[in-house]
Amino acid sequence: MYIYIFLIFILKISINIAFPSSESFFNNSNSYGLDLKYEYITGGFDFNGDGKQDFITTHLQTDKTYVFFGDISRYSDQRPLKLSMIDGINGFSIDISKIDLLNYFICGDINNDGYDEIITRLSNKQLKIIYGHAGPFKNDFSNFDGIDGFVIDTDLSPAKVTYQVLCDHNGDGIKDLIFNTLDDVYVLYGLDNGKKFPTNSGKFDIKFVSNGTNGHIIQKKFSKNLGCGDLNNDGIDDLVILSDTGNGTVTFGLKFYPTQYNPVLNGTTGFTMDIQGNDFVLQSGFGDFNGDGLKDMAVVSQDFKSIYMIYGKKGGIWESHFDINSGNSSEVVKWVEDVSSPEELCLYMHVGDFNGDGISDISCNVNPLRYTWGVYGTTIKLPAVYKLNFKTLDDCSGFSISRTETYSAWTDFNNDGIQDLILYFRNSMNYILFGEKASLNIINTSIAYNSSGEYRFLESNFNPNSIACYVQFITFKVLGNIDPSDQLSFSSSNTTSSAVSISNGELQVFNKNRDPNFLQSLSNVLFKTNRNSSIATISITYLNIINDTIKIFTSNPTITTSTATTSTVTGTSTTSTSTTSTSATSTTSTSATTGTTATTSPASPITSTATTTGTLNNTVNNDCICIIGQICLQDSHICVNEIDVYQGGSCLQNSCALGYDCKEKSNQIYKCVKQDSCLTCADITCKSPHLCILVLTTSQKCKYQPTCSN
Repeated sequence: MYIYIFLIFILKISINIAFPSSESFFNNSNSYGLDLKYEYITGGFDFNGDGKQDFITTHLQTDKTYVFFGDISRYSDQRPLKLSMIDGINGFSIDISKIDLLNYFICGDINNDGYDEIITRLSNKQLKIIYGHAGPFKNDFSNFDGIDGFVIDTDLSPAKVTYQVLCDHNGDGIKDLIFNTLDDVYVLYGLDNGKKFPTNSGKFDIKFVSNGTNGHIIQKKFSKNLGCGDLNNDGIDDLVILSDTGNGTVTFGLKFYPTQYNPVLNGTTGFTMDIQGNDFVLQSGFGDFNGDGLKDMAVVSQDFKSIYMIYGKKGGIWESHFDINSGNSSEVVKWVEDVSSPEELCLYMHVGDFNGDGISDISCNVNPLRYTWGVYGTTIKLPAVYKLNFKTLDDCSGFSISRTETYSAWTDFNNDGIQDLILYFRNSMNYILFGEKASLNIINTSIAYNSSGEYRFLESNFNPNSIACYVQFITFKVLGNIDPSDQLSFSSSNTTSSAVSISNGELQVFNKNRDPNFLQSLSNVLFKTNRNSSIATISITYLNIINDTIKIFTSNPTITTSTATTSTVTGTSTTSTSTTSTSATSTTSTSATTGTTATTSPASPITSTATTTGTLNNTVNNDCICIIGQICLQDSHICVNEIDVYQGGSCLQNSCALGYDCKEKSNQIYKCVKQDSCLTCADITCKSPHLCILVLTTSQKCKYQPTCSN
């Protein structure tokens, strides 16, 4: 298997996913083997509600369907992924044969409980919906009883084309299930607060949609393909219906509908366009492809030889019939292949932000010649007809991967915030290719005090990810109040880098010559200060790609005192009193700590006295230590002032102990955590009444894996 990465067009924003160039370069850091020969595959959803993305796949050899839970840590680095890992903890199987499937799975939360449902259409005319939940899970799921899942009988025979999509078509903030039948398109409204859809022995009566109880219908015969997204950018998703008549429609979403909604598409209610539907393919998608903050629509032509990029509007006027070949590049761009490229351009289209730059991208599978390509979104204005030449591409704008099968999917399998590409390679191991972007990989985000007041805070403290696409600039900024003595500067003998000082507290370093090793030069950034405050926080940013912070302790943590101090915790039943005696020398030693505790009423505190004798220099060895004048709370690693009354604030209001960072764990709850620590129950949120449990793993680093159970 060989992978070739090429240029599609030169972007204003150049960030690379950096897929390896051939199978010989695959390793544990850039890919994960997948010992499955799949056909249908879908990713990027969260079925068990743990905040990690899962994927679902069929398997040609067993003719079954399997759900793999994310992320990578739960598999204890066992490679490749195998069906034997599906055990009810790492995922589960579904008693649906691949031969019974008519098209892709779709996944999303249609009852607003925080868990994504799995939905598919079968050859027996049924839609099957599995409710997402926290577990426990049993293999070979088959319980469509109305509680764990349900079915919808339709009138569409196996010989007819079936399709379904998920989106919020009525603007209530909950995804709706939209599917076609012989004569109509049904819009089943999503439910709120985790409610279950009404069923009789697990079957939902489709009449609840046609009579207006749980949705509405659109009379549209011969529909083949559906799409959904907010093209007019009014906050309500619009519906794309493509049929075999060649007259496609876009119906703008509304807050309220009659039982049967068949509007005259006059530009206000929607529009028509000359695009015919295709069978069993992913033909349309929505995203912000040009970085203007508005949703756009991409749709593949009926002959698969072009893609029409229709730019979204907000408050603009649409014609009743949208001319896709108007030549007005401000409204639509037609992507075509160059004469030197393969004839077919796109069969299965995926839309998403694959490189993490905040702009939507497109990837496509091309079936006859068996390759997969991708184009990254750009802020550069494109011509009305844009020719893609796969022989003149470079790796700053997209990718092309050869010898792939028709089916692919995107999911964040390694949980790094960047989408990973799952590809099926014929006659070879299949792979999950890790998406990658520019990163600094800072080792220690807390920098100890230096008596000179000079801090090269990145020197020997980061492992920058060098990528072929260059980072144009990096911004360093002192956050909060700036001391008059603060000064950020940059000095380097490297002629490819230059710096502009915006102010004493803000500096931009530029990559003048597109140097791929530009990030390494940032070790020469210097922060100088004479401030006597406790912490200086410096942000390091580049667009939506790099967003790091460094905390510099600008006062000496060495203490020379012999005092008794009291830290009072209000609203609890305990109060701690610590007597600390510390002397500063060039060596370090620490004596034992003793404590006594007395219990009183809830309104009264408990007093604990601890005596510590130690000597500290710039190297901190203790697990819970703060700067001079502060006490470290052992249970939270939060530093509080000796003379202040601590009232339960998080690390957003207080500093963390040296070696700890303040990070959001869940639901805006911030805690001080060590870098590279194992996951605990504090890292996940389980929906009531489910509780977090620790499951034994085979990992040598982390013995237990948290998960939700009942």
